[in-house]
Amino acid sequence: MKPSRISLKSVRPPLPKATVKPYQFPPLASIKAVDLPNNGFGINNYSICKTKYGHWPVYKKVQNTKVTTEIKRIRGDIEQFKNDLLQAHPELKPENVMVNKVAGYVNVKGDVVEDIKQIFTENIKTV
Repeated sequence: MKPSRISLKSVRPPLPKATVKPYQFPPLASIKAVDLPNNGFGINNYSICKTKYGHWPVYKKVQNTKVTTEIKRIRGDIEQFKNDLLQAHPELKPENVMVNKVAGYVNVKGDVVEDIKQIFTENIKTV
């Protein structure tokens, strides 16, 4: 006689069902930013990427008679960058430096493009 499913089922001993508890995710309210892995970047450090042509992202912006210097592509702690910039360029006043944390850029009153590019070239390591 040829074995069939029904006959094989009756021969096989029944296995106990394994009880596996589903994983319970912790509530989001209990997780803090310092508990997450790889959270070191952005706390007291920042990076500024050059453009694809190898230039620093420092631009002169003219609106009617208002001249400002715009520094773009800042990732990380922008407030720390502002403090370092004020320390490296003592002629700048803190009230003349505006920070946009969401967009990742800094506006400085006046035309200080060449000074800031020189500071970047001297102080920032490039890879």
